[in-house]
Parts: sequence; structure tokens; C-alpha cells
Amino acid sequence: MICDLHTHTTYCDGANTPKEMLLSAIEKGLKTYGFSSHSYLSFDSSWNMNENEQKKYIAEILSLRDKYKDQIDVLLGTEYDLLSEIDLTPFDYVIGSCHGFFKDGNYISVDHSQKVFEEVLERFYGGDAYAFASDYFEKMTTASDKKEITFFGHFDLINKFNRDFRFFDENNIRYKNPMLCALEKLAKTEKPFELNTSHTFRQNEKEASVSARCWLSALCEMGGKIIINSDAHSTDRIGYNFENAKAFAKDCGFKTVLALTGNGFCEIKL
Repeated sequence: MICDLHTHTTYCDGANTPKEMLLSAIEKGLKTYGFSSHSYLSFDSSWNMNENEQKKYIAEILSLRDKYKDQIDVLLGTEYDLLSEIDLTPFDYVIGSCHGFFKDGNYISVDHSQKVFEEVLERFYGGDAYAFASDYFEKMTTASDKKEITFFGHFDLINKFNRDFRFFDENNIRYKNPMLCALEKLAKTEKPFELNTSHTFRQNEKEASVSARCWLSALCEMGGKIIINSDAHSTDRIGYNFENAKAFAKDCGFKTVLALTGNGFCEIKL
């Protein structure tokens, strides 16, 4: 385990303070640790940082970086939502993610809760989950226009609540086609994609989702690169399931994964 760059703290929707998260990362033996609290959304602010909180967040992370520089490399990042409008220049890296989008003037959350997902599905799509997924992937493609993005986060987040294919079949062409079209467009940027262990292994820590196997195998064929992250919201989730993730990446055809350090990306053989 070299690095973990997708993590959250009490500055957004995480359970632990930055210091608690960093000390846990040191204890786990990480060489590089990245903080990536959610960027501000004025219309859905309960889980992200406002401008004042972001200033405090940046100051605290930089202070921790200096204090623990002899034990671990600390990177200042943010998980940038594609509907956010913040200045990204202060950050060492930026995760490009889609947590929702606007439809008919209404903000639709993709990952708020299963109840909200079901309500959105019925109200805006008449129960057609494939149309919902298609709109999500169309929004995800807009990440290709944001040059500040370092890598793409949890690419297939739309299936977060699709346990046991509750809402749609991830093998269905109506799901796979929009997903693979978005993948191809984003892959042309030559930016890495995240293998998000919390999402990929959402049902079983030893078995990845059908959707993840599909897009990761396709990305490998396109010559794309991946970086493994946990999306940890608490200290116990840092580095979650990395060993199974590496085995899964290898099974999808990847021979290397990326790690991000203060000197940029480096490749690690599987």
C-alpha cells in the first residue's frame, strides 16, 4: 500500500478529523496520503465545504504536511463535483466526480440514499433506471472539459444502490452503451481513472461489481491507467481492500497501477 488519495474528514461528510486520519495512515504504513474533502455546492451544501471552511481546511492540511513531513508525504486535494464552481488552483490534485446533475431545473442526487434514488427514478424517469443511468454518464463526460482534474473518481457511481440488480441489469446494453461511450470520451484525455474500493466492492469485499469489471476491462483495452483509492470516510477505511483491488485490476488486464507522489504519478507493477 503506497498511497490513498480519496479520503474525507469532518470538514465534509467524514467521521474523523484530518489529524486522526493522517495518524491512521502513518500507522498503516502509507508513503503518501491525500486529503480530498468535497468541493462546495451552494444548492446542496450539507456534505461539502463552504468558502470559509475550505480556507480552514487548506490551512490545517498544510500545517499537518509540515508537522509530519518526516513520516509521510501529505497532498492537499479536493473531490471536485462537476457542478461546483470553486477555484482549484490551491490544490495539489483534483478528483473529478459526479454526485448529481440538473434535470428540468431540478437537482438530482445520484448517491444521497436509496430512498432518494427511488423517488428520483419514479418522479423524473417513470421507473426507467436505464434512462437515469444514461443521463448520469452524459454528465460524467463533461469532466473531459475540466483541465484541472487530475483523475476521475468512482466512474460508475450510478449503480451505488443497485444491489443484486435491484433497479437495472448491469449487463444490459442500455446500461453498457452509455457507460462505454462516456468511458471512451474520458479516456481520450489520457487522465487516470480511479478504482474506488468502497464502491467497486460495495456488495462483497472479494467480488467486484459487474459494472466495474466491464468498464475496467474496456479501459485496459484502450490503454488507460488506473489509481486505487479507498474513498475512506473514517480511519478504519483507509486503504480498504487494496489487495483484492490489485488482484481484480490484474484480472481485468492491468499490469501496473499508478500512485501519486509529490513528484507526480509513478507506475507500480502488479
